[in-house]
Amino acid sequence: MIPTPAEAARAASTSVLVVPAGDRAAIVVTGKDRTTWLNGLVTCELAKRERGEGEGRQGAYGLLVEKKGRIQTDLYIVPSSDDSALVLAVPAALRESLLATLEHYLIMEDAELALSDLVFFVAHGPRAKELRALAPFAGTVDMLGHGGLVLAAPAAEAAAFEARLAEEVAKLGGVVADDATWDAVRIEHGLPRFGAEFDTTHYPQEAALETLAVSFQKGCYLGQEVVYMLQERGHVKRKLVPLDLDAGELPVAGAAVTTAAGEAVGEIRSATVGPSSGKPVALAMVKWAYAKAGTELNVAIGDGARAARVRASGQA
Repeated sequence: MIPTPAEAARAASTSVLVVPAGDRAAIVVTGKDRTTWLNGLVTCELAKRERGEGEGRQGAYGLLVEKKGRIQTDLYIVPSSDDSALVLAVPAALRESLLATLEHYLIMEDAELALSDLVFFVAHGPRAKELRALAPFAGTVDMLGHGGLVLAAPAAEAAAFEARLAEEVAKLGGVVADDATWDAVRIEHGLPRFGAEFDTTHYPQEAALETLAVSFQKGCYLGQEVVYMLQERGHVKRKLVPLDLDAGELPVAGAAVTTAAGEAVGEIRSATVGPSSGKPVALAMVKWAYAKAGTELNVAIGDGARAARVRASGQA
């Protein structure tokens, strides 16, 4: 039985919410240089992953950006239980092109890339880590601030694995939700999704992913100079922000965001009824000057406008 958005949001903060990541496909990286090589390409920190309980304890969420700093994709990086490989969970539609991109940067390193038929699940919540032993690939990845885990299993065993996963989740007092329910939870939380609120035309800071997916302490990686300069010596021209709206009809994607005087400053990317608040919330791309938390704006709905306020990211 599919949980309600309110039940899913509650599970994500108190127990565990599991969401099948059916839009993800696997690229597997093996070889003794796999971590150091990959660390030189992605925005997240891999070289300093926790090793206290084995290298395979910690995963990561990050971005692959091109030389000029724009996002090529987001990805989960998940270690195998035997510490022999890392699996990249990438958008299925981009897997072939991303494999070619990664192979281009594989020169003298002891690392090998291969495609694998895996299914992915993302668990959110403080009890997510208790699911680790279920899958041959599992790594802690916290997307909502309550704890989290990404799991991968062979596609040939998908039905059996999902059934076992659902059973264990129920024992932990959690739920398994579908994509639409997860969208409501993440939008309220201000978490963007690749292909929905951001894409390959954006910089990490425009997608509001500089805290979640970028390390500014690590060594060099592809596109690092541009991303760093935007963070430390300037800013992007626009930014994705969460909005709280006055009660009423939800705005549609593409609806104009304006100032009280009617100046267009952005557009809605997605909207939902907040599972926790029960009130309309949205993600909008707005000009930098209007991205500060507390900024009062209007959103076009039908022939009228609705008052909206920028909320700090992560404050559902």
